[in-house]
Amino acid sequence: MTENLRRLGTVKITQVQPAGLIINTPQGYIYDPSRRLEVPKLKINQKGIEAENDRGDKLLDIHHADHPDTHFEGDNAISIGFTSHYDQMRSRFGDHMQDGVAGENIIIELDELVWIKDLGQKIAFQNPNTGERVYLDVLKFAAPCDEFSHFAANRVNERMPAEELKATLQFLGDGRRGFLLQLSENQESATIMPGDRVFSLDS
Repeated sequence: MTENLRRLGTVKITQVQPAGLIINTPQGYIYDPSRRLEVPKLKINQKGIEAENDRGDKLLDIHHADHPDTHFEGDNAISIGFTSHYDQMRSRFGDHMQDGVAGENIIIELDELVWIKDLGQKIAFQNPNTGERVYLDVLKFAAPCDEFSHFAANRVNERMPAEELKATLQFLGDGRRGFLLQLSENQESATIMPGDRVFSLDS
C-alpha cells in the first residue's frame, strides 16, 4: 500500500471527559470545561478512549461505548482539534478559549487552518521514538452545540439573540470546533501521547 503523507503537526495535549461537559443548573444547561482532565496518554480501542488519572485509576471517556453514562453515538468516540483554530477562537471571543477547552481528546499543534478536505481519509499518529503508527479514520467535523456556543461567546448566564447565536454557530462550524474520528478497522488498540507526530493520508 502506497501512502501519501502530509504533516499535520504534533500532538500537544491529550485529555478525556470522565463526565459530560454540559451540566444542569438552576439557570439551565451550561457548558463547564473544568470537567475535562488532561492526561499523559490516551489508550484507544474500537470502543473508544481510556486513560489513567494521577492515582492510576482507570478512566473511560464519556464517549467510550462502555461508559456507564455513555454519550457514544456511533461516530463520536474520538475527537481532535488544532491550535490554529484556537488562535482564531481567542481572537474572536477572548482569552478564556484556551487550547483544549472545547473538550477534544487530542489537540494538535499547527499554525495552518485545517478543514475536512485537508485531513484525507485517515490520520496517522507516529511515535517519534519507536516509529510506530496509529491510524484513525476521519468521519466528519464536530458540530458546535448551543451550550458551547454560549460559553465561547461569554454568554453562559444569558441567552444570545438568534442572529448572534447563528453567527457564533457558523464560526465554530466546519471543523473549527474540532473533528470526529474512529480507530481504523484493522488497527489494534494503541496509545497516543503528546509529542507524537501527526500526518494526513490518502491511500
